[in-house]
Amino acid sequence: MIGANVSVFSIGKAVGRGGGVVPFSLSYAVLAGAGGGGGGYAGGGGAGGLLQGTQTVQTGIGYQITVGAGGTGSYTAYGANGSNSIFGVSGAFVTSIGGGGGGFYGGNGQAGGSGGGGGGNGPSQLGGAGTSGQGNAGATGYVTSTYNGGGGGGKGSAGNRGTGNGGGHGGSGTTFQSLTGNSDNVAAGGGGGSYNGYRGSRGGTSAGYGGNNLGNIATTGSANHGGGGGGGGWAENSGVRDGAAGGSGIIYLSFPIGAATPTFSAGVTSSTFSYSGNTIISITAAGPTDTVTFG
Repeated sequence: MIGANVSVFSIGKAVGRGGGVVPFSLSYAVLAGAGGGGGGYAGGGGAGGLLQGTQTVQTGIGYQITVGAGGTGSYTAYGANGSNSIFGVSGAFVTSIGGGGGGFYGGNGQAGGSGGGGGGNGPSQLGGAGTSGQGNAGATGYVTSTYNGGGGGGKGSAGNRGTGNGGGHGGSGTTFQSLTGNSDNVAAGGGGGSYNGYRGSRGGTSAGYGGNNLGNIATTGSANHGGGGGGGGWAENSGVRDGAAGGSGIIYLSFPIGAATPTFSAGVTSSTFSYSGNTIISITAAGPTDTVTFG
C-alpha cells in the first residue's frame, strides 16, 4: 500500500475576533480525481482517494484548495491517473491521491488512491495498489480462453477480477450523507473491459462501465464524484476500443453556522448550503494556486 500524505493543522492561539486569529472546528471531505480506463479489454480506472476528518482551522489564513481532475481514458495504453485534491496550509496539507489508471490489454493497473484494474492479456495483468486509508486495490485481469480486464478499486472495496464471462466489476463506493445529507454514490471503481464477453459493471453510479465486443463502449465516471472510468473493450470490426475518463473530485467543508465567513480566490467554483446546523461548502473546481480564507 502507498503511504498517505496526511498531516494535521496547527492550532493558533485564540485572541478574539477583534484581535487576531480565531480557531474553530471544521470537518472536511477531500476527494481526488479518478483514474481513466485502459485501452482494449482493459482494466477499469481506480476511484479517487478520499479522506474525511475534523480539524481546527484559523481565521485570517489562506488555505490551499485544489480539486483534482479525472484521468483520461486510453486507446492502446494505460489509462491516466487522476489528479490529487488538496486542502490545507504549507506543512499541513490533507492530500487525497488521484485514482490509478486501468492497465491496457498487456499491462498492470496503476497505483493510486484506489488502484486501476489489470489488463486482460496473458499472462494475467495485476491490479494497482490503493493508498492506505484512502481507497482499495484494483483487480487482476482474467486470461484463459477469454481476455477480460479487472475492475478498478473503490473506496468501499477492492475491484473484482475479470471472469470467463466478462470484465471484472469495480469496487464499491461510498456517500457523504453523514456530512452533507447527500446520498449520491462517490468514489466507486470502473468496470473492466472485455474481449469476448459481458462488459464489466461499475462499482457504483459514480463510475463507468467497461466496454465489450457486443457494441458497448466504455463509459465515463461522473464529474465531481471521483468514480473510475470503464476499461476499453474490443469490437470485432474495428479492434481495440478506448477506455473512458475518470470523474473529477470534489471538496466539502462543514462548520457551525455563524462560525466563519469564507472568501475564495478567483479560480474557485463553489456553492453553499446548510445541513444539520452547519454551513456546507461544496467546491467543484479549484486550481493549485486557489485558496479559501475564513473571516
